[in-house]
Amino acid sequence: MLKKIVKILQALLFVIISACFVLLVWGKIDRTAAEKRMVFDKQPIQYPIRQSKITLYTDGKQFNNQLFSDISKAKHYVYINFFSIADDKVSHQFLDLLRQKSLGGVEVYYAVDRLGGILLKKKEIELLVKAGVHFTYYNKPAFPYLFSSLDHRNHRRISIIDGRIGYIGGFNIGKKYIGEKAKLGHWRDYHLQIRGEGVQDLKDQFVLDWKKNTEQQIPIHSATKEKGATLHQFTAYYSGEKLGQDYAMLFHQAKESIIIETPYFILNDRAIWNSIVDARKRGVRVKILFSPHSDALLVKEAAYPYIRKALKQGIEVYGYKKGVLHAKVFLIDETVLMVGTVNFDSRSFHLNEEMNCYIHDPVYISKIKPVINKDIQNSKRVTSSDVNQLSIKEKIKEKVAKMIEYYL
Repeated sequence: MLKKIVKILQALLFVIISACFVLLVWGKIDRTAAEKRMVFDKQPIQYPIRQSKITLYTDGKQFNNQLFSDISKAKHYVYINFFSIADDKVSHQFLDLLRQKSLGGVEVYYAVDRLGGILLKKKEIELLVKAGVHFTYYNKPAFPYLFSSLDHRNHRRISIIDGRIGYIGGFNIGKKYIGEKAKLGHWRDYHLQIRGEGVQDLKDQFVLDWKKNTEQQIPIHSATKEKGATLHQFTAYYSGEKLGQDYAMLFHQAKESIIIETPYFILNDRAIWNSIVDARKRGVRVKILFSPHSDALLVKEAAYPYIRKALKQGIEVYGYKKGVLHAKVFLIDETVLMVGTVNFDSRSFHLNEEMNCYIHDPVYISKIKPVINKDIQNSKRVTSSDVNQLSIKEKIKEKVAKMIEYYL
């Protein structure tokens, strides 16, 4: 009897190993073919320089309250795209609000990334559609490039209410984003509310994404052209090298300081890395703030090699210690502030569809700089011993993370 069990287990192990091998080979062929044919490559869209009133939200509860309030006051249309949604009370409140607005005669379009929305139940979708909400998943996995389409995610987070108010940034929908998930604790993020002519660019990008994923044209709605006080520019990225080129160009312009806030520090883009090192060699003070405490697996361990490289170059690295830092921000001198959806990792640099807001207004930047400085104050400076004197467990996790860092 025991011999039979052993043989069965051996057979199962062989099948599992064989299946993994087949999947790895298939995945490699799939991705190579997709890259060769540039299936997912598309030039970024750089929108015009605009003037809007911009409000920054870093607290999830304040952000949710304002977003939900703005949606509840909508009279004509609501476009909403978040990368992910949870299955909890906050998510249910959000979905219920969309249903209420649709039943009240407001035109509601709601999209979520196919993998990011994996927790969205079929019953919830049916209730949305029954209430008249237009719903779609973004970037559904598809043949013949199954693995490449799984990798290629829409990471943008765009909201438009009546063409008057827009949102873009790092928050998603769920209780962890308002700091109510005990294991994660406080959630620190950056999300912009846009009031003014920049809203039309967010609307246009949403319409493009919706048509790309559904082949349906959204009815044309108006958006305000009223100017605000803050100069800014949106850029929508699809994949490829252009994002790295944009970042490198901006970092090359730095004269005094570069501050980067990112949840994950997996800087394996050569153009960006070289531009930061070059800046440091010119005497520019470079600070990188990341989140050791995270909602994602192995990202801290994947950061270790890059932290070591950074420290050797005289780059200051800080670990946020007040909870989870999920901000996607950089500040160059006091001339360029970026707030968007791009993380410093392979997925954002090479695989995801992203969108950033570049702010070129010294007055506005002077108001945000103390907020960034507060994040640094709430962090611990990382030393060489922190990343060199690791436990055996951490060393093993680092090696595993290194093997899969391209997909983290």
